Amino acid sequence: MKLLISLLFITLSSSATEITFSQNRSEISTQEIEGIKAPILKTLAEVTQWADLVAVAQVDDIEYEQVRKLNAKGYAFLNILVPYKGASRDKPIAVIATGFEDNVCYYPDRVNEGERFLVFLKKAPGEFDNVYYGFKPFCQFQVLLSDLGQYILRTPIDIVKIPKDLIEPHQFNDPHAMVDATLWTSISRQKYADKYQCKIIETEDEFNKYYYLRYTKGVPIYKVRPLLKIKYKPRISSKQM
Repeated sequence: MKLLISLLFITLSSSATEITFSQNRSEISTQEIEGIKAPILKTLAEVTQWADLVAVAQVDDIEYEQVRKLNAKGYAFLNILVPYKGASRDKPIAVIATGFEDNVCYYPDRVNEGERFLVFLKKAPGEFDNVYYGFKPFCQFQVLLSDLGQYILRTPIDIVKIPKDLIEPHQFNDPHAMVDATLWTSISRQKYADKYQCKIIETEDEFNKYYYLRYTKGVPIYKVRPLLKIKYKPRISSKQM
């Protein structure tokens, strides 16, 4: 089944500038995306080599079609904050997703300010400008803002191992650093807290108790960059030719 893509326009909340996603062809086959298998990668350097685009990006908007309240296909629109490979700062991109597999790259809806992620993405088949696809977890390693205004890669992260000597305790000033676990069972809360090294916070009012999980550890993004092992092409000036 083919999905017709017209020119996509979005307006970023931080700017009144109208952003255009241009296309090279009029159609793209979502079956091409569905048929691609997720890679087996264990280090950030391996993921970087596999990816066409590596960056810290922020969710601006999502447009997903749903079937029985489950995402079925659509796009997420991200704004590039810190480019590492194949990206430019403040140049928005679209990430196409289709299907119901657990590793399909659907992004969370924007609540308040959009979530930030370290993303590793591949160029989508069909040669559309700024349209990519990816697989979880590689397409959305969570990045949180610290109380000092630093971007912090939240740890631990799934599949990929980070050197323990780089992981530090942090205080986060980020609305996405807390998970509302009020409706979870006590066993589920404790299991999640143990896995992601969260602090369990309990509050109450006259009628109810509330439970939240706060992330506590991560790696400053400037310390993550060497782990990517990006190979930069040397610049050759006219004087060297």
